[in-house]
Amino acid sequence: MGTSAEPFSVSELFALEGSVAVVTGTSSGLGRRMALILARAGAKVLIVARRIERLNQIAAEYPAIAERLVPLALDLTSPNASQAIEKAADQLGGCDILVAAAGISGRCSIEAFDPNLFEMVQHLNVTVPAQLASTLLPQLQRSRAGRVILIASIFGLVGQETGSVAPYVVSKHAVVGLTRTLAVEWACQGITVNAIAPGHIPTELNASVMADPQWVRQNISRYPVGHFGKVEDIDTAILFLASPHSGFVTGIILPIDGGWTSR
Repeated sequence: MGTSAEPFSVSELFALEGSVAVVTGTSSGLGRRMALILARAGAKVLIVARRIERLNQIAAEYPAIAERLVPLALDLTSPNASQAIEKAADQLGGCDILVAAAGISGRCSIEAFDPNLFEMVQHLNVTVPAQLASTLLPQLQRSRAGRVILIASIFGLVGQETGSVAPYVVSKHAVVGLTRTLAVEWACQGITVNAIAPGHIPTELNASVMADPQWVRQNISRYPVGHFGKVEDIDTAILFLASPHSGFVTGIILPIDGGWTSR
């Protein structure tokens, strides 16, 4: 047996200096938080969202890392969005880390099927990250440690019996499949592909639902820890999956859910 390599310091394990990250959906919620965490770890981060004022606000609020936050305002559903991101990332030195955090919910049941809504949710939650990953593949291949992190959900692992969110649940199951497929296809190229599966974390996307006292009573009891999550609960997971030292971890779906999926 060979000898183990010398251990790294904790700061070295999660250091991202010299890396370029692309993070979509950064105007609020999980995407915003992940962009900040990666920038604080030393990465140059291309922050992508539709609302330029929100992107500029992030840099204004965090002047210590503002130079590492590069805004790109665009609609991810536009025909040339992936190419625009590819060009912007190339100008920064190429993409080492892709975090596809943009997404929508879409509330309807299968009984009240709305084909337009269903297609829109699948497109933004599944097709867009798949296309973006494909477009950025040459840059990820050139990276010393290409990392792709997708955003699934606890409802990519289980069904949801309340709330009429069938399009969202279906899309997040598809993200799980996309994660595992890309992980297998790209492993030999040194690129890891993983996903986090958050539980209920208050964000702009679900603010109206989580403000409903009846909904809260129905759902909070499902959590063994006794409470919903916070955006900062994803910090260490993102750092771990983005780290150059996580190269033997690929194809995992990491629940961050206070034990919800363990019941």
